Amino acid sequence: QEFINQSFVAITSIETSLKLLDKFKRILQHGSLRADLESKFAVIFHNYGIELNMVQETYEKYKSQPPLVRNMPPVAGNILWARHLLRRIMDPMQRFHSNPVVLSGSKETKRITRTYNKMAKTLVEFEIVWYQAWVSSTETAK
Repeated sequence: QEFINQSFVAITSIETSLKLLDKFKRILQHGSLRADLESKFAVIFHNYGIELNMVQETYEKYKSQPPLVRNMPPVAGNILWARHLLRRIMDPMQRFHSNPVVLSGSKETKRITRTYNKMAKTLVEFEIVWYQAWVSSTETAK
């Protein structure tokens, strides 16, 4: 159990935490250690909520002028940026859906889920707006 706890101390990424948790879950079938792993899921979900807020702040800060990759066209760069943020929040949430204990229905869980849904919708809408603007600009160029 001490080894499990120490393994999670140095990890800074939600994705890495979830991968490590999956590895331990496959190896350990013992009851008390299994309960410890379930509690780790709850801690990781809490940290995911913090990361979700950071993504939301990043979006609000850069939505008018997202950072672009060098030599990337503006429309493609904005869409790529939005997709990156969406992937950053969507991949961990898909893993959390596989564990019903985490999504049990506490107030914090509901808040994080609402924030996720709102943020995912906002990012998809951002992408659609840029795409539609590009389509209309190509129509006028004809």
